Amino acid sequence: MVAGPPGSPISSTVIVIDIGRADYSFASINTDWPGLLECERCAGCRAVGRFARHGDYQKYHYREQIRILRVRCLGCGVTHAVLPSFSLPGTSIGTEEAEAYRGGREAGQSRRIAGSELLRGGLSPDYPKALEKMLAVAVNRGKSLFARGEQVAGGLRWIESVCGPTDRRPLFAINRYCIEHGVNPLCFSRASILLPGRARVAGGVSHDRHSAAGRARPIDSG
Repeated sequence: MVAGPPGSPISSTVIVIDIGRADYSFASINTDWPGLLECERCAGCRAVGRFARHGDYQKYHYREQIRILRVRCLGCGVTHAVLPSFSLPGTSIGTEEAEAYRGGREAGQSRRIAGSELLRGGLSPDYPKALEKMLAVAVNRGKSLFARGEQVAGGLRWIESVCGPTDRRPLFAINRYCIEHGVNPLCFSRASILLPGRARVAGGVSHDRHSAAGRARPIDSG
């Protein structure tokens, strides 16, 4: 992992590009990335389109391995994984299936029915419950980070109160919203939430709840 500039807490984050599984080709991404990223901002320094190729790695999408490009910001040194939108960050599952599961649950379906696609993908029967907990953590983090949205709302309702209509793509929408506002994707970052020029935030605060970082103000993203 490449460190950011001195004093910066950010070292690595992601850029999510809107592309479906059937259209995803690492060979094409590896060739065309300068054009794909020319309007993308670095979450570390907010520079637009100033990236250099930094390598690649393998990521699981269910049982399949896909190659993911990494780029580095020429302004601040932060590295970014260029993730396709069909693959949910921090997990091996698909974004669309996770969104369908959450929508089904909010419509009153049982975990077994709502999670049928996830189970067919080879996940354990316990995974849907874990996914609910992951989303709850993500929403709580989001409420502490963004000074907007319905603070009493939960799940997809809170996401839509922040992002507006999501065209049935709430997880993609909130992840893109985070990136556009200088935060790595809430759904689902394995590491603490990374903020430009701030401390890392886990569950809305730093690990030291008595530090100044633990009392960071929400981002006014209105």
